[in-house]
Amino acid sequence: MRPGGWCLHTLLISSVQPTGPESSSKTRHALRRHVRGPFVDRRHGSSDVFGADLHSTPQRNAPGEGQPPSDRDRNPSFEFPPLPKVTVSLLGGTVAKLDAIRDRAVVRAFGGRDFTIDFDGRTKVMRAEMAISTREIRPGARIYADTIVVNGRIFAKTIRIEPSPAVGEVRGRVTNYDPMTGVLSVRDALSPEPLRVHITPETAIRGGDRPAQASQLAVGTLVKIGFRAGAEGAGQAQKVDILAQPGSTFTFAGKITFVDVRTGYVAIADRAEGNSYEVAVDRLTPEVKLRLKEGTDVIIHAQFDGQKYRAQTIEPAPGRRD
Repeated sequence: MRPGGWCLHTLLISSVQPTGPESSSKTRHALRRHVRGPFVDRRHGSSDVFGADLHSTPQRNAPGEGQPPSDRDRNPSFEFPPLPKVTVSLLGGTVAKLDAIRDRAVVRAFGGRDFTIDFDGRTKVMRAEMAISTREIRPGARIYADTIVVNGRIFAKTIRIEPSPAVGEVRGRVTNYDPMTGVLSVRDALSPEPLRVHITPETAIRGGDRPAQASQLAVGTLVKIGFRAGAEGAGQAQKVDILAQPGSTFTFAGKITFVDVRTGYVAIADRAEGNSYEVAVDRLTPEVKLRLKEGTDVIIHAQFDGQKYRAQTIEPAPGRRD
């Protein structure tokens, strides 16, 4: 509205007054042509399609009204209570789906299992030791998350977004090995596509403390590979450690850090190696499953079937109580 706009309305209406019922329609049409603004039919006490009262004055917004929200308004950390001090579990995988409205991400971990992780303003998001916004979490991103259980849901206290390494180390499961070309394909927990590396005569292959042969890299074998990126396509494997072969058995001793009876998995922090392992418990009896609790010290005898560690027995650690 230009300054003096309301005076223009008043002058126009004063000069075009209806002289009778027959001229009412013409007058309204004249006003519609000349008056740029709201028109009020006071005979009915309400506005017509043009809008508001001619004699009203422009309204100013209250301080802050109609303005974009401040950072404090946007930041949910001002609204949420402190997080409970409970056991933290590490989850890693690739972001398969992202719900930016509900602040949830579906993370696909090793073996293809999906976890739904919640996050909010209390979540610390990092990339290369630098704090970044949760907006940087995108489908396809490789992440590690320090998680806790809040109200029955998995909540991420910290999310680390990993860049795709050109040179580094990968841990995963062998999906194919071609002895003719020497190309080994490995699917790791964080990549939707298999990693391909060349096995050369210079590649050091070991199974535990003993030297091993490339012929032992059967499909399903769990390996850890140190590699150097190649100029085109597959890189070159410098070292391959065979961690588990299909049918081999393992004993894990440590504290249970996560229990999901519905999907049939537990996570155990093995004291001997300092690593966490996810173990399937679907073959155990219902009575044994009901005794599985976070924080319990146990011994798990498991077999690796080429896809997962599958518990054969779980028993309390000697000298420790459930």
